[in-house]
This record gives sequence, structure tokens and C-alpha cells, in this order.
Amino acid sequence: MAPSDDKYKNVAFDFEALDECPFCDGRTVIPNGRVEWLGIDFWYVVCPQCGLKFMNPRPTRESYKEFYKDLFWQQKIRNAGFHQPGQMWQSGTYKWDNEKKWDPKEGLENRLEKHREQRAKTIIPVLEGHMDLNKDARILEVGCGFGVTLSELRKQYGCKVFAIEPSDEAQKVIKEFGIELIGNYAEELEDIGKKGRRFDAIIFSHALENTVDPLAVTRFADSCLDKGGIIYVQTPNLLVFDQMNPYHPFIFSNSSLAFLADKAGLAYKRVSEPKDKMLTVIFSSK
Repeated sequence: MAPSDDKYKNVAFDFEALDECPFCDGRTVIPNGRVEWLGIDFWYVVCPQCGLKFMNPRPTRESYKEFYKDLFWQQKIRNAGFHQPGQMWQSGTYKWDNEKKWDPKEGLENRLEKHREQRAKTIIPVLEGHMDLNKDARILEVGCGFGVTLSELRKQYGCKVFAIEPSDEAQKVIKEFGIELIGNYAEELEDIGKKGRRFDAIIFSHALENTVDPLAVTRFADSCLDKGGIIYVQTPNLLVFDQMNPYHPFIFSNSSLAFLADKAGLAYKRVSEPKDKMLTVIFSSK
């Protein structure tokens, strides 16, 4: 049974405070914004040393786990999630935007269409330019939502596709697509790597900024790559799309994301343009 709308009004998080920058250990941070959602304040700071913007205090990993399992996509398909206008330079509207409340069926159809247009058609051409997409390619998407991109990769190229996704609501659709679900949370990549599973590409589309330890998650992902494999990352671009959002413990700039790659021991290639609202990059072995 889907959760009632009343549950959305009673979201609560346990918070933890950080004494230093989680990337460069800098102890000086500058207050840099606030958003409010369901009566809860979310504060952001910027590290002047590495340029990372992060939520502080932030919800604990356990709080986020429960939220993404039970509420995130359940809210999105009902148009009950967080909305904050005016965060993007030269912003516009999309045909999928709707201020009215959706019912679950309409909301799901809206999300699937949006993901085909904005995710699959963005991700697949970048993968084509950095690897061979064929029936032998093994591709994992972390935080894949409803699995639309993976479904398109299998349909167009015959790729072997795998998913990590926490949402109970999204997992139902993933299973209907016949995609193999191998985990619920990004941190499970650590155990997946230890078990010897390897992939030619791992996708983080609108996902890495939602984790509480993106450096550790990136290292875990690297341990799951086959020789010559790549990590695709797409995330809001701080300088164009300062997406302060209860779902986002981190907002990356090109410099801070490159800093993360370097700390993880990975090569960094920026694919997107500086003024694109989404920062799209490829991590690979040096």
C-alpha cells in the first residue's frame, strides 16, 4: 500500500554536524544559504579551500536511508516533493513541470517521460563516446530511479544492465522492466566489489550528491570497475544551478568534483560546458 499524504507532512531527520570540510579537512567554512522544507531548516556552507558546498548540519545516513526507501519517489510521483524556484541562472520551465498535484499513475508516467528525455538521451551519447556499447557491456546505475536509462541501454544495444535503488516505489518499476536489482544503497558497492562483481561503466546520474560520503562511494565504485571501465557522474553545477535541496548534502563545482576524483586516485574529464546547469564528468583509472 502506498503511504498516505499525511506521512509526507511528518518527515523528520536526525542531524549531525561536521567540524571540518569532508573533502580537504579544512576547518574554516563560510555560511552560504538556507532552505526550509516541511518546517525543517537546511543550512549550507562553502569551504574556501577546495570550493565544496555542503549541508551542515546534515541528516544522518540512517535518516536518508529511510527517506529514500519510503518517501523520495513516492513524493515525486505525487508532486509532493521539495520545490524551490530561482536556483538556476537563465532558468526556464519544462513541459514536465506542474504545480498541480498528480495522482500516482499520472505522476509515474510524467517521471518516466522526463527520464527518457532528460536522462537517457543525455547519458547514452556520453557513454557511446567513452566505451563500446554492445551485448557484452555490463552497466550499473546507482540511484537509477525507475530504471529508464538502463532499459534504453538494453533495448538499443543489448547491454547487460544492473541497478542499485533504495525506493520501494521505484523498485516495482525496475522489476517490471526486468532489470537486475543488486543493491539498495550506494554504500553497498563496497561489498559488491569485494564479491568480485565488475562493470564496464557505473552511472551516478543525480545520485552522488545525495550520498553522505561521496568520496568513499566513489572509491567503492572504482573497486567495482573492470579494466578500462568508467564512472559517469552528472550532478547540479554549483556555479549555474545552486540546487540547495533537502535531498542534497553536497553541491559540486568543477573544482570540488575534480578534487574528489584526485583524492580517489582517478582521472577526471569534464564533458559538459561551464554554463550547463548540470555538471557532467567521466572518472577513469589513471
